[in-house]
Amino acid sequence: MAYTWEPKWEVFEVDIEGIKFRTCRDRITGLIACPICIHAASKCLGEKAPLIYTYENVFFYTVEDLLKHMKGYHLLGLKKRVAKLVEKLHEEK
Repeated sequence: MAYTWEPKWEVFEVDIEGIKFRTCRDRITGLIACPICIHAASKCLGEKAPLIYTYENVFFYTVEDLLKHMKGYHLLGLKKRVAKLVEKLHEEK
């Protein structure tokens, strides 16, 4: 019984409903990684890893689940930060 998992990443291209991006998918399990959470650019797309980055291991079985995660987690957080910035700018006026 294994207690660890060493993914065998391959480049996975998502092209659904006008949304296109590349991320990583494990060749063995088929799990699709969130490209933002694991920093796909450095994990499987051949770019250099950033000096400061908080990695999270977030994986999905379907592209639909990945998109729901990205819309709900990443975009919602961005919207909240933009709203706070707008509020702060209005207070400064």
